[in-house]
Amino acid sequence: MFLGEFSHSLDSKGRLTIPAKFRSQLAPGLVVTRNPAERCLLVMPNSKWDEVAVKINALPLADPSSAIFRRAVFSAAEDLTPDKQGRILISQRLRDYAQIESDVVIAGVHSYLELWTPSQWDAKVLQPLQDGQIDAHLFAALNI
Repeated sequence: MFLGEFSHSLDSKGRLTIPAKFRSQLAPGLVVTRNPAERCLLVMPNSKWDEVAVKINALPLADPSSAIFRRAVFSAAEDLTPDKQGRILISQRLRDYAQIESDVVIAGVHSYLELWTPSQWDAKVLQPLQDGQIDAHLFAALNI
């Protein structure tokens, strides 16, 4: 399970150090791809990626929206294995998509991670929280 929010920086070669608490889960391998719904990157352990890939592959081939989505996710996907220091190389193409230059917010989202540029993280997550824009009905539906 991936929980927590971490601030890291890319090194001069574009490598990102994975937080220590996540390294064992990602050591066997992972996939990084763009999130077509947000301007961030998705990082999934291979087991989660396999589940997601099956679902994406099941989308109708003849549906134009499904085709665009499939292409957006699969064409950007990169399978990686962290090095001995727990680093992964984020390609320039993916960094450009997510507008990541140096600083990165690594957000645990239960079964995967998201990588955000800090300004986008603030605008999409922190500011809506501070402004009370979280839908109370969604939280109430959890019955806690």
